[in-house]
Amino acid sequence: MKLSKGKIILIVVVIYFAVFAVININKEKDYNKDILEKVVYVKDGKIDKKNDGKLVLVTGKINYDEAVSFIELEDFSTIKINRKVEDFIKKKNDDTGRDDYNWVERKEPLENEGDYLKQIVSEEKIADITVGDYKLDDKGLSLIPTDKYYTGQEKIGEMTTTGSSYERDPWEEDLKEGDIKLTYKYYDIEKNPYLSILAVQDGYSFIPYKVDKKTEVYQVFVGKVDNKTKLTKELNNNVKKTTRGKILFIIMILGLGIFFIVDSKKK
Repeated sequence: MKLSKGKIILIVVVIYFAVFAVININKEKDYNKDILEKVVYVKDGKIDKKNDGKLVLVTGKINYDEAVSFIELEDFSTIKINRKVEDFIKKKNDDTGRDDYNWVERKEPLENEGDYLKQIVSEEKIADITVGDYKLDDKGLSLIPTDKYYTGQEKIGEMTTTGSSYERDPWEEDLKEGDIKLTYKYYDIEKNPYLSILAVQDGYSFIPYKVDKKTEVYQVFVGKVDNKTKLTKELNNNVKKTTRGKILFIIMILGLGIFFIVDSKKK
């Protein structure tokens, strides 16, 4: 079978990315071995000065002085919550010349609007927290997942919950320009009152662990990850996620390559 120039290039590209992926996955496995050999387990969240500068896995209960929420949410607060605000707007399509209607995220308040729902924007709020006796820095706070949708309130303004967001009831009439969609995602502290932090102890807080010049480790796990078995499982899950991501990327490259080869033949 004679291979065209396009097919040869596609094969070379796929092989290159496959080899690159295998090398990186093996590196990650080696990094995990290094972590498991060096980590010090702190199961009670208590600070020990002897651990300063060491890689630690701290498990502790989340403590905070003041919870966070948004003004439009009644009787609800948490340690971290993300609000996404979207407007249904009309925009002219430069290619077709027709008007297209799309949901567009709002990052600035709408001008000359008295309604407070027209003034709110996409925003994230995070409480100052400690995990045991350790204060979580900005990087650690950013790693706390907001993976649960808030839909506990029946209505916000004229909008009702759809199960994952708040919108005007679509059964009343079709969407129209000016409609708003609100989506809230938060950390469920009632369900998960404990966190585990994998990083270097730096006084009463943390800094990333440098595996090499380019690679740093600073991870936040939900729940009690307080022994070698549990940490090994979490690290292996990270490798699986990385592997799946790289496989999907290679499949995407392969699919695009096949599409362009077939398309060029048609032309």
